[in-house]
Amino acid sequence: MRASSLISLILLTALSLSTGCDNQPPRSGEMVEREGEPAITYVKSDDPKMVAAIDKARGSFDQFQTAFEKQQPGQDFFSVKLLVEDGEHQEHVWTTPVRIEAGKYYGTLDNEPYQIKKYVVGDEINIPVDQISDWMYVDDGKLVGGYTLRVVRDSLTEEQRKEFDTTIPFKIE
Repeated sequence: MRASSLISLILLTALSLSTGCDNQPPRSGEMVEREGEPAITYVKSDDPKMVAAIDKARGSFDQFQTAFEKQQPGQDFFSVKLLVEDGEHQEHVWTTPVRIEAGKYYGTLDNEPYQIKKYVVGDEINIPVDQISDWMYVDDGKLVGGYTLRVVRDSLTEEQRKEFDTTIPFKIE
């Protein structure tokens, strides 16, 4: 499976912290369907589990850096999630592939942001380390990192979780 397909699947549970239409904040857990794009699941910016997941991802980013710089057989789908802003809107988006140049991280948006209009699919953007909200890669078929993805997955019903697990090409333990 191509990395772009993987990220499309992951974005089924993308985290978005912006306000909804007419400046009405979406309800936590609300999904927005998009034609030709994965649905987005909203999570409140102060959700304790999500805040803890972002903190954990930021606190362990050195693990991603080491694995990325010394990639081993069986490791792939290296992706970074970051906060992007446009006016009053904020959205967390996954980028892949990721590359490092002159000590800076860059990633390509694989899906259309929902409310952020200054970026489109295929844009390569600089990833400031202080804006990283998650990271992930797959090691021998198992997810490493992906802390915000785990929080959203854990919030699914058992039926939804089983369905989700059948759509991803790795195991979440």
